[in-house]
Amino acid sequence: MKTDAHSLKGHGYLISILSVFLLAYPPLKSAKADPIVLACVAAGAILSILGMALRWIADRKTQRKIDRARDEAERAPDRPAGAAAGH
Repeated sequence: MKTDAHSLKGHGYLISILSVFLLAYPPLKSAKADPIVLACVAAGAILSILGMALRWIADRKTQRKIDRARDEAERAPDRPAGAAAGH
């Protein structure tokens, strides 16, 4: 398993998703007699997983921006800051 911060964050989201399934399974099994409870448990699990997916996607987009900015700075280390802005 990779140990850089971004890999750890991704593994953390996967573990959280697995935990949602494990925590939702017993209530789903016992809520078959009550459709409202069944719907609430299922919706709660789905929304929790969706929220984790959205946070992971946002983190990846933010990291790509950071990586691009770092790569641009590394390519032009001798250029003054004003030159980058067109001054």
